[in-house]
Amino acid sequence: MQQSASTGLENIVPKAVRSCLAHSSRLPYNWGKKLRDLVAGICLSRSLMLQSIAQTRSQPVKTTENVLSQFLGQKRLKMSKQQRRCVERALKRLPRRRIWKHNGKVAVLIDSTAHAKCRSRGKKRPMPGKGKVRLHNLPADETVLVPGYQEIWVCLLLDDQTVLPITRRLWSENGPECASLNLVEEAVIREATDFIKKVLKLDVILVADSGFRRKELLHWLKKSEKMDFVIRLEGKLTVALDEAKCLLAEAGPWWRKRVRMQWRERSKHVMLSDVASRRVTVVTEARKKVSFNALCLTPVGVEKDPMFLATTLTTEGVADLIRIVRLYSWRWGIETFFGKFKNALGARSWRVFSSWRAIDNLLTAAHMAYMVLAMLAEFAEQGRTTALRRLWGWMEEMLRTRFARPPKMTLGRFMRLIAMDFPSPCPAGVAA
Repeated sequence: MQQSASTGLENIVPKAVRSCLAHSSRLPYNWGKKLRDLVAGICLSRSLMLQSIAQTRSQPVKTTENVLSQFLGQKRLKMSKQQRRCVERALKRLPRRRIWKHNGKVAVLIDSTAHAKCRSRGKKRPMPGKGKVRLHNLPADETVLVPGYQEIWVCLLLDDQTVLPITRRLWSENGPECASLNLVEEAVIREATDFIKKVLKLDVILVADSGFRRKELLHWLKKSEKMDFVIRLEGKLTVALDEAKCLLAEAGPWWRKRVRMQWRERSKHVMLSDVASRRVTVVTEARKKVSFNALCLTPVGVEKDPMFLATTLTTEGVADLIRIVRLYSWRWGIETFFGKFKNALGARSWRVFSSWRAIDNLLTAAHMAYMVLAMLAEFAEQGRTTALRRLWGWMEEMLRTRFARPPKMTLGRFMRLIAMDFPSPCPAGVAA
């Protein structure tokens, strides 16, 4: 069913793309227009598969794949500045009240996601710079490694516990920038921090899972970057308590319980835990000491091991402990973002295997498309213009007609409803 005449997506989406990706004299020829067309195509087609993008052209699929791969693989196509400008424009237009803040600081979440190699169906086309990534969500606990890439993301936490992606970096141990993963993580953190300080004029609080529990990283954040953090620790970490050394898992359950609270409120499995805190010290591999507050969360009524958090935030009052635990629980917003980015934008499946640069540029274009759709959803909900109010009303009507109990409109549903305005095989705005 074609709805372009009523929603006007053929005009709204390209206009939003042009506002976020202004003309740049740094790109040669008409590459700026081609880049904006690519981002608009990703927004409308809801897929990064070249077979879907090829539906907007009259050429064969293979020809379109080769042309797009060649365009994205050009050395002169430097999309990092375009990406940074797109994120900066989006942040400046986002109301400050939508950003979560504590004592004049914003929270940024860092995590990595894996891009496993797509099924080749017998084709022998090589995957450039491929490394090894772990497959997740398997029924067994075994570790399965497959060819693929890692992508490190840093996202800004919003007041509704959703996130907005700020920076990203594609990495592989066999890629062209094959520095250690630890150095890449530090570079991404510093880049995101500098960007937020420049645009928002605010300091940051880093929130991370146990994958970023390195003692050297804790020392670097506190001593070198002067940055607050909330990072999950492993119980087998050796710490110093009152001049005595022990494991967190052995000492934490015996600390004085200060508050009992429920957290993971938005999860199906709400957790009730006793929270305790102590000041601890660890020694890095370079024999450098770093002290921080450690929180021990002991589950109540279930047979689960305690969880530990490292933080530089104050833990003097009960309200401070509750804030730290909830801030870490909101880290799940970045996992939700990964799901929307891969599923709604189709980033699980792409076939630009001509070069590492082409793959990185295509994912960069998908990042800019996500920012465009996020801002479009924000302005449509606020009813900034008549066209956006009409678009939002049409989407709410679609939810009411398709569900007996209409769910709340979210960014993921917004993306999927825009996809319904792109009937195959015609592009949006063209009558079927």
